[in-house]
Formats: sequence, C-alpha cells, structure tokens
Amino acid sequence: MNVDSRASRFGYQLGLLGFTRFTNVLRLAPLAPAIEIRYLPLLLLLIVVSLISVPLRLLETLIWGRRIQQAKINEAPVFILGHWRSGTTYLHNLLIQDSTFGYVSMYQSIAPECSLIGGSWLQQFLARLVPLKRPMDNMCWPLDAPQEEEFALSKMLPWAFYVSLLFPGKNREFFAKAVEFKDYQDHRFQSFACAYRKVLAIATLRAGGKQLILKNPINTARIGVLLELFPKARFIHIARNPYEVFSSTLGLYQNLGTLTRLQALPPGQDRESIAAIYDSMMHRYFTDRDLIPEGQLVEVRFEDLERDPLRELGTIYQKLGLHGFESSLSSFQSYLETQSSYIKNNHKISDADRNFVNTRWQFAFQPLGYSPKPQK
Repeated sequence: MNVDSRASRFGYQLGLLGFTRFTNVLRLAPLAPAIEIRYLPLLLLLIVVSLISVPLRLLETLIWGRRIQQAKINEAPVFILGHWRSGTTYLHNLLIQDSTFGYVSMYQSIAPECSLIGGSWLQQFLARLVPLKRPMDNMCWPLDAPQEEEFALSKMLPWAFYVSLLFPGKNREFFAKAVEFKDYQDHRFQSFACAYRKVLAIATLRAGGKQLILKNPINTARIGVLLELFPKARFIHIARNPYEVFSSTLGLYQNLGTLTRLQALPPGQDRESIAAIYDSMMHRYFTDRDLIPEGQLVEVRFEDLERDPLRELGTIYQKLGLHGFESSLSSFQSYLETQSSYIKNNHKISDADRNFVNTRWQFAFQPLGYSPKPQK
C-alpha cells in the first residue's frame, strides 16, 4: 500500500480523524497557535467531515438514543492490555475467532456515533475509501475487523488520548487528562464513563448482546477506572521484549505522524515521548494490577503466544474461567493458517537506542520476564 498516494492518505486520515464531534474541534481552539500552516489542509478535512456528519449523529440520537441508553452489558468485558506494538492486535484478532465474543469494530471506531444509523451503506461507502491495510505494518484492516475503542473516544471527548495524534507535543498532557482522573467524582471521569459506556453499548447492540472483548493499549494505565466501571471485568496483559517495543513504536509514531499531525516535533522528540508514555503506563500497571481480584488477570508474553498460540490461548481461557476454547479450536486454527504467510516488519534497534532503552526502561525488564542486554 502506497501511503504517500493522495487517495491512500485521504482514506487513512478519514478513518483516523473523520466523524469527530464538531464541538470537540471547537474545544481545541486553545491549541490553534501550535498548528503549522503546512498542515491546514488536514485541519480543513477534520472540520468539513465533522460538519458533514452532524446530521447523521443527530439522526442516530433521535432514532437509536433510547435503545443505546437502555442497552445492557450483561457480562463484564474482557480487556486486553499491553503497550502498543506488544502483540495486542494479534491476540485480539485471535480471540474474536471465538464467535461468543463481540467487539468494537473498525467501522464503529471510524463513525462512533453514526454506525447504527449508517447501517451497511455507510460501511460500504467507507470501505471504498479507507485502505485495506494498516499504514504501520501492512496488517489487513477491513472495516469489520476489531479496533481500539480509544479511536472512538477520541472523536467523542476533546481530551481523549488519541487527540494527541494531532498534537504529539502534548501527548503527556493528554495522557494525564485521559488517564489520571483525580477521583471518581471528577467531571472528566464522569464524561469518560458516559462516553465509554455509550461506545460499549453500541458495540453490544451491534454484537447482539454478546460479551465484549476489547483491546486498547492506553487501558493498561486505567485498571482502577475499569474496575470502578466493571468490577467483574477480566484482563489479559500481553508483554513484549522492550527493545522490540521501542523500535516498533518508533516506526508507528513516524508512520502515523505523517498522516495525523498538525504540528511537527523537534528531532529526537519522538524517542522521548515514547519513553515517557511507556514509563508512566507501565509504572501504573505494575502498581494497579494488584487491584485486580484473583482469577481476573492473566499475563502472557508475545514471544510465547507467537511460538505456541493454541497453548497460550488455552491457558488464557483456563485462568480466566472463559468458556468456548474447545468449540472454537477449529476457528483458531483456520485463522492461524491464514496468517502463516504474513511477514512482520523487521525493526532493527541501534546501539544508541538499546542504551536509551536500558536507561529509561530498566525498571520494566524483570517484572515482564525479560533480561536487558549489556550497554554498548
């Protein structure tokens, strides 16, 4: 996929930024001085698609609003946690082969408050515009595939973490606003809880009431919040070698940055941003995972999942008390066969970056089950 082609860029940008609430766009006004002139066409796209989608959002509220409010999430979700590029997508794609699970789809994440009223016609229209493969790793990215609900939240809340895709220099500020609520009476927590429940209610309606399995890396730092909302929630944390995570996340920042940024960063700032967010996220995870009741958390490593996926899936089901592993075994195997020809990106880490990771992420190696390599 040629990300540099105009059609591909427009499709990616529409998927990542389109259908944002116009009121949210207006609330970004204080950040306007940071916007660079060369990125004004992207800002114009954000505004125009936001305005165009207003009638659809109003119509969905009118026709579906009551059903969304009354939708019951009868069984607490299963949350997949883990830093970006740790294998969360791979694990999510595997688990949804179990047809007893529902999920937030790519289509819903693109048009979070229009997907029900849009029905199949909007999905088919978007499928013609949004490229089939992800820009960062060429994984297949159809609109009915599972997606992170944080993308949906970023179009509903002006301070959701992925709004930082527009203003990467402010990502630590957005992390604080989207994760570090003062308490559960905080107005931002109340807004978050309302928007999050709406996203999951819509996903539940679209899935016919099935239990949801959700993947959202930033939730790695939201365990307390998620338990407040869903005390019986179950969690799967997937870890990957920190060196691999760093080099792959750097590639992710560089690929997405060309598509979503309204401001440029000074040289080397991406590295510092990655290190700081990982530091905050993982420190919070190591602290808050003790809040999770026994039997509601399982931790796996990407390398083990990649080596023997069926064994690791069996362990996940057994430790979390999930049902359906045996009945879904053939579906798991079929999916794994389709992935056998997929070639991962090969991210090589320089000696300087390895030393950087050793210095900044030393605290994470041992708790995650990895060993740091010597400095060079």
